[in-house]
Amino acid sequence: MSRALARLLLGALIAAAVLGAAQAAERVATAIVFAVDVSGSVNDERYELQRAGIAAVFADEGVEPLLEGGLAVALIEWSDEPSVALPWTILRSPADAHALGTRIHDMPRITGFSTGLSVALLAAADLLDACPCAATNRIIDLSGDGPNNGPISTPIARDQVVARGFRINGLPIVTEAEPGLAEWYQANVVGGPGGFIEVAHGFEDFARAMRRKFRLEVATLDRAPAP
Repeated sequence: MSRALARLLLGALIAAAVLGAAQAAERVATAIVFAVDVSGSVNDERYELQRAGIAAVFADEGVEPLLEGGLAVALIEWSDEPSVALPWTILRSPADAHALGTRIHDMPRITGFSTGLSVALLAAADLLDACPCAATNRIIDLSGDGPNNGPISTPIARDQVVARGFRINGLPIVTEAEPGLAEWYQANVVGGPGGFIEVAHGFEDFARAMRRKFRLEVATLDRAPAP
């Protein structure tokens, strides 16, 4: 078989696979990527506070109304570069959500040093595009304790992500080291219609801020699954 014909056949197979995946996509109201900072400033204690705060969102007994229409969830941990810590999981019942909370609580940590926030935004957008679902609302939920020091300008990355039809909500963790972080997130990270920030005043406040932000961002959306 010639190389040209082989490439043609491979292209046809890939196109068929993509078409099949699109046709089989599960319809949900919302798909959300949690993008969590695990850079060098996040020690083990701070990491546990973040992980426990996200897990608690799904362990909450009041989570059921937020699952109406279906909720697809994935989680990225980011530092020098992003890594998918939790692949896409679709939730339709409290049992689904509680099981996910347990998985988040038990997942191993990914380590790093730099605060590559802009690269994490772009990776989260790619992950949303790869969701095996058709979602009415597509959200990136990015949290961290410092401004970007990655290789790409944060506003440029944000604008590219918003242009792809995604909304970015931010959860800045404000500490003595970064007292102006909330303002920086508002100016550089948040994007898309309805995008907002919820401030955590230190890592000890992360669980409260995450719970409030999650409820605000999900409860106020169109809950009908994608047509």
